Amino acid sequence: MDTQDIYTRCMDRMLSLAEGLSAEQLATPVPALPEWNVRQTYAHLAGICADVATERLTPPADDAATARQVAERAHMDITRICADWRKDLPALLRVLSTRTQARYFLPTLDLWHHENDVRGALGMEAQTEDSDRLAAFTVGGLARFWSPELPGVRVTATDTGQEWTLGDGTGPKALEWSATAFELARAATGRRSLEQMRAMRWSGDPSAVVEHLATLPIPQVDLRI
Repeated sequence: MDTQDIYTRCMDRMLSLAEGLSAEQLATPVPALPEWNVRQTYAHLAGICADVATERLTPPADDAATARQVAERAHMDITRICADWRKDLPALLRVLSTRTQARYFLPTLDLWHHENDVRGALGMEAQTEDSDRLAAFTVGGLARFWSPELPGVRVTATDTGQEWTLGDGTGPKALEWSATAFELARAATGRRSLEQMRAMRWSGDPSAVVEHLATLPIPQVDLRI
């Protein structure tokens, strides 16, 4: 996955979006991130960029680190937050270009999802570019670490034709799960409620596996996008 390219495109879109946001929009709660509003989400994104760029933090960031990032920027307006974020981008890209561990994909994964978190909070349409690559990273990770004690799951992205097998996809209890690459990427990163995940296309009852398909906590409420 070209993390630098995806990160830069997402950031450019987010910075352009910020230029037109009203005070009311910036104060809008983000359902996918129930502790934060839109401005605070930008503060976190600027913070994770700065922290990884200066090697203050090695991904992933825990709750204490993300709370610190937001608190450190509580006095800043959105213009200052975005300016600092842009300033730190070259240093972050240098780090991402020299680190091959999977953990250094996480700032890009984080940004891609937060872009859609913000868009969902503001009633905008989803931004689906690079869904195939984000699905490959996240669902592919599930495949590598799927517990042999769980039923196997054959996963198909209906729009891209990508396929993954979690565990024994040919066993008698194996299931088939299919959705667009965007929906798979969102679901596998804790952006779909249990009800939304169960409502996707399944070959059988997913109850035994559905709670194991998200790499982050599953939201208690349905998310728009």
